[in-house]
Amino acid sequence: MELQKGVRRRADARRWFELEPPAPERLRLETSPRVSTVASYVFTRAAERSWEVLNQHIAEPQGAVFWIGGPAGCGKTHFVDYVIALQRRAGALDAQNIRRLVCGLELAGRVSAAEIELLLLSVLAEQIGGDPRASGDLFRQMRGAAALNVGLETAGRTGVRAVTVAIDFAASQCESAAEFFRMLAQVAASFRQVKFTVIAAGRATAPEAARALAVAPRDANEETIIAVRRARRLVEDAELDPAVAYAGIDTAGLPPDAIFPFHPVALSALRAIATRPNPGAESSDPATIVSLSRLAREVLSSPSLAGAGQSPARLIYPPDLTMNAVISSQVKALLAETGRAAWKIARDRTADLDGYEKDLAREIIDSLIMENVCGGTAALAIEELQSRVPMVARGGTADERTLAAVRALLRRLEVSTGGVIRFETDAARFDPEAAGAPELAAFNAALELARRFDPRLTLVRDRDGLGASLKRLGAAMAGAVEAAIRTRNLLASALAEANLEIPAANRAAIAEYIALAESGAAAMLEAAADRAYLASAIRIAGVYEAIAAACDSIPRMRSMREFLTATGLRAAPGEAGLLEGASRDSAVVSLETECELLRVELGPRILTGPPRSLDALEARFQKFKWTYVQCYLSAHARWRVKMERLELVAGDARRYFDALTRLNAIAALGPPEGAHLGARVAELSARVVRCELKDAIAPETTPRCSSCGFQLGAASPQAELEEAMEGIRRALEIKLAALSQSMIARLIRIHDREHRLEGFLKITQAAQTDALVRVLDEKLARYLAQVLDENETADPGSPRLRRLRSR
Repeated sequence: MELQKGVRRRADARRWFELEPPAPERLRLETSPRVSTVASYVFTRAAERSWEVLNQHIAEPQGAVFWIGGPAGCGKTHFVDYVIALQRRAGALDAQNIRRLVCGLELAGRVSAAEIELLLLSVLAEQIGGDPRASGDLFRQMRGAAALNVGLETAGRTGVRAVTVAIDFAASQCESAAEFFRMLAQVAASFRQVKFTVIAAGRATAPEAARALAVAPRDANEETIIAVRRARRLVEDAELDPAVAYAGIDTAGLPPDAIFPFHPVALSALRAIATRPNPGAESSDPATIVSLSRLAREVLSSPSLAGAGQSPARLIYPPDLTMNAVISSQVKALLAETGRAAWKIARDRTADLDGYEKDLAREIIDSLIMENVCGGTAALAIEELQSRVPMVARGGTADERTLAAVRALLRRLEVSTGGVIRFETDAARFDPEAAGAPELAAFNAALELARRFDPRLTLVRDRDGLGASLKRLGAAMAGAVEAAIRTRNLLASALAEANLEIPAANRAAIAEYIALAESGAAAMLEAAADRAYLASAIRIAGVYEAIAAACDSIPRMRSMREFLTATGLRAAPGEAGLLEGASRDSAVVSLETECELLRVELGPRILTGPPRSLDALEARFQKFKWTYVQCYLSAHARWRVKMERLELVAGDARRYFDALTRLNAIAALGPPEGAHLGARVAELSARVVRCELKDAIAPETTPRCSSCGFQLGAASPQAELEEAMEGIRRALEIKLAALSQSMIARLIRIHDREHRLEGFLKITQAAQTDALVRVLDEKLARYLAQVLDENETADPGSPRLRRLRSR
């Protein structure tokens, strides 16, 4: 039993992380970096890429010039120290025992290129081991590349094979840096006896002659990760599972093991504290890794918060931050005088509570204060607030009972703090202005309702601002009355198109909104002191806004309906012969069904139902339209080719029928054949419309081609034309059979005095219908009729001819 207790105590005392040494405000450039400096460097993604470049350069024989740029505090000097340390280690481990020199220059203030050059040559001479004064005299007599070449030659004669110069510009400025770096790059590229490398770091843009490298974090998330890593180190054998600690928490893209033990919102708060200026400061500087890391380490060093890294593995939430004296003082400094007074009022009121409620109230108040300090002006929904309150979130007790208890406590805090803690429509916020004039507090308390009339209204800070805001609110409410009347008339007009009336619920909602707007700004704000009235007024405005939004969408709805109607698509079967049957493309059938459904849903009847957003319906329409356009373009191209072919077929049908008509007019050839086919051919020919626009159509604006009027899913008259053509051919064959009879042929030969029918007789005897149509024009038909009529006149009793005529 004692052994089990001992094991449990050791487990309870398990450390999850170790604190790193405090990060200095600014690292100094070191030509012999300490082990702690190297060990504390944390790579960003940009630094990893830059290190790969420099690492490859170490193995190359030729020198180069590099520039590490970035804003203040992004880790430029730290990275240079890291590179120098590893270069020194590479020299110590070099198999050829090559002697390497590392020179460092740390600059400050405004310097000239000549000064930097002299410093560089002096440091180089000192590292080589010569007399700096003699070298200085020599270098004063020489300038630029010549002096640097002499220095490198001197180094080469002492056995040095590689020289690395690190220059930290920090915040210094060099007006002629471009020329200086051009000279350095020239020497590095041309000098062969000694490998000459320059690694410079500064906030300015990289000189043109230098190769630019970056080490700064890519975004706020990466900067936060680096800062936390600089503040603490996770114990490798601690058996910590951060995923369990962050279960159900949105980490905003931050890996749990990279930010443990901070809640993501707590880290955002620390970042806001590190970034925002104190009241009265002119501007804010971006949060640096060092400043954010120092704040994180300060919090982690509080035994009451993180247990100095010991078990249990609990997270640090936003209200935990104010339990640290340093963080609390910084939060107070960020608050204005009224904000600090309001915080004290709220904290003092918690003294009247007991036990659990007192601690819970403190966490709620500080959560809302941290949200305000971080720049959040909107109220926090009660569910979001619960997720930030450790006493609720850590225990996993955010059920209905807890929700009701938090809601009741917020209502009591609102009353006891005089509105410093606002609880409106199930959302809470910290209102520092409530510690001032009551009329200002009354307006700010009703700001959510006032913004329903004028979204530009903001919190008022003084009486002058209150007067201007009340005047603007009054004008907005007067305009809202007129707008509501227009909305009611527009809604009634739209519904009248479908013989419908405004639903009673919508009419009542509009009337309530008009009554609210007509009450005026002063009366509404006075009544809004009653929380029940405020909630009811906000609900009335919300219902009306949904109705107004639906009315505003009427033109869009009408435009969509007109497009759907113009497509001509119908889910029901179309006219016989015009639309294809069950064999039609399934895509067209789907489009017809969706078109019919959309046309119904976009009708005026939608305005009679509960107000709802039309965004989803409009998205459906846009999807239908896109699909329709693609289908129509491809179908129209096929239709145009088919119509061009059918135009020839229709022309042949008309010519064939014209020939048949001419033969039917000859009484000697018997009764007319296929006379009814003329109307059928004319009807089908009218349906064959050649498209003049070809591919120049725009179905996204004009659903159907304005030239040919093609409708998606329409059937071509090809089969019917072929059927009519076959009927005409059969009728012509009957006439050919009559002409080819020996009696008719003999009569033609006898009476063809002009010898015009000899070729015609050959065609009829060969039963060549196509040839007959080509040769039988109007003149030949009249001549043939004349020949046969003369024969009948000459021998009216011919029995064979009588039989042909009576057939």
